[in-house]
Amino acid sequence: MMSSYRLKILCHTFISITSQILTFACSAQNVTSPYSILGIGDIETKDIGRYFITGSSAVSRRDPGTYNISNPASLSSLTLKTMNLDLAFRGKTSTFLVPGETISSETTKDFIVKRISLAFKPSEKTGIAFGLKPYSTVNYKFQEDQTILDGNTLVSKYIDGSGGINQVYFSVGKSLTKKLSVGITSSFLFGSLQKNTQYLSNDISLYILRQEKDYYTGMSAQGGIQYNTIGKKWSHIFGITSSISTGLKGQLTTEYNTTEEVIEKNVDEKRSFNLPTTLNIGYSATYKNKVTFTTELAYNYWKYQKLDYTNSYTQPSISLSAGMEFSLNTANPAGIKSKPYIGWGVRAENSYLRIKNNPIPDYSFSLGGGLTAFKNVAIYTGIEIGVRGDKSKDQIREKYTQFILGINLKDIWLGTKKYGRYY
Repeated sequence: MMSSYRLKILCHTFISITSQILTFACSAQNVTSPYSILGIGDIETKDIGRYFITGSSAVSRRDPGTYNISNPASLSSLTLKTMNLDLAFRGKTSTFLVPGETISSETTKDFIVKRISLAFKPSEKTGIAFGLKPYSTVNYKFQEDQTILDGNTLVSKYIDGSGGINQVYFSVGKSLTKKLSVGITSSFLFGSLQKNTQYLSNDISLYILRQEKDYYTGMSAQGGIQYNTIGKKWSHIFGITSSISTGLKGQLTTEYNTTEEVIEKNVDEKRSFNLPTTLNIGYSATYKNKVTFTTELAYNYWKYQKLDYTNSYTQPSISLSAGMEFSLNTANPAGIKSKPYIGWGVRAENSYLRIKNNPIPDYSFSLGGGLTAFKNVAIYTGIEIGVRGDKSKDQIREKYTQFILGINLKDIWLGTKKYGRYY
């Protein structure tokens, strides 16, 4: 059976790295995302992994050296008895142009961990994985000045939001035949959304702080299928995933404070937020095991939910992505064949949010690549340039550039005649 000492060390390393990196990442985040003030924030719909470079079209991808989080059926393609510890980092810079203004804001920046996962294939047909990643993120800051009373008294309002929903997941993928694989991912969702509003006025010595904290938990499940055919020149893969959820349940705590005391505290224990039912369909074609063309269509059915802004609510969202990847077979220092690769992709998406009855468009272009840098270490990187929001529809326009850096640590488990699978 598996060496208990080695497994204990690996699990300890996983937990230690997770806690340390997440602590660092939280302190490094300062990007302002104005749309995250609505709903449960910005939903993480893009693949922050190897397939980021091809427009996040990943449902139909399966590679022996890569864990594909987008479709659990792909776990059956992993290399037998090889442990994959994957860390994905993301940096982002953004500028914003507010309707009615002609000059964009100063550049905002952040650097955070987007995913940590551990994937393993213990048998010829079955692969497993578990990990942690954000489901949504909240990060915004606003300032507004108003005059009251005689029209000469100035009151400033500062709004600061943070937090998000996290996703802990466990996945299993299995090959049913040489061509057909299936998989399932079960997830536990948890997190808090925090909003602080300060009312300040030097004219009337006013200071009031309103603190709102939404605590949410929920569950979700995703099923996936991949069907692949291998020819002399062309290989084809069709992928489908679908997910359902319980939605989020929780409570809202609201406090009003002055510099001296708590004025009022209210607790609403019946908070809820509906999550979408999703359907993703993808197709990939590979020529001579070197050039891959891939495309994906994603549909997220969000039920109507009124949001705290003028004519704003949730509605179904849709995204379309496509890309190309080129790889070259080589041998790494351990003598194991690997595939350095480069790629590019495009993506178009409409957010689940509607602002003044209009969807929020998001268009982007990405490129990057990866390779096996050392004996048991593979790295991948990519950059994405995009625009979100339509100024002509009275929306804030965001121009952003984000890059990712991923590190994949591999540990090969050998078999013996005595114990079979592991030593």
